[in-house]
Amino acid sequence: MLDRLKKRLEAEPAPQSDQLHIAAAALLVRAALIDGSIDMAEEKLLARLIGPHFGLNDAEAASLLADAKAAMDDANDLFQFTQKINAHFGAAHKLMLMELLWQVVLSDGVLDDYEANLLRRVAGLIYVTDGQSGAARKKAETALKGQ
Repeated sequence: MLDRLKKRLEAEPAPQSDQLHIAAAALLVRAALIDGSIDMAEEKLLARLIGPHFGLNDAEAASLLADAKAAMDDANDLFQFTQKINAHFGAAHKLMLMELLWQVVLSDGVLDDYEANLLRRVAGLIYVTDGQSGAARKKAETALKGQ
């Protein structure tokens, strides 16, 4: 673990847009991991969501997903990610992120208490109201039905 931390500190800082993508993708990874592991369906969904929504090709999306997983492994909390999102995302982007998070947690057809709690916490940290989060959930449900 210390070696990973040392490598991160010695590495050149990623451009701001990359850091924002990593922060948003890390939250999506956390949503997928909340039940203990990321299954193949969730992995495919993450790749499918990250690529088009972040304007990345398949290879770039896979690389971002790997970076997001590493960032989440190193994280103690969600604040480091939500802080970046608050500083640089507008309201529309925050709502889109909530919709993507809802798609991830609803993808298996079951919403457990841990998943619901995570989304409530993230919504609060990025200043999305319960009503806005509920609307994002409905959009996510519609999007999942269309797949």
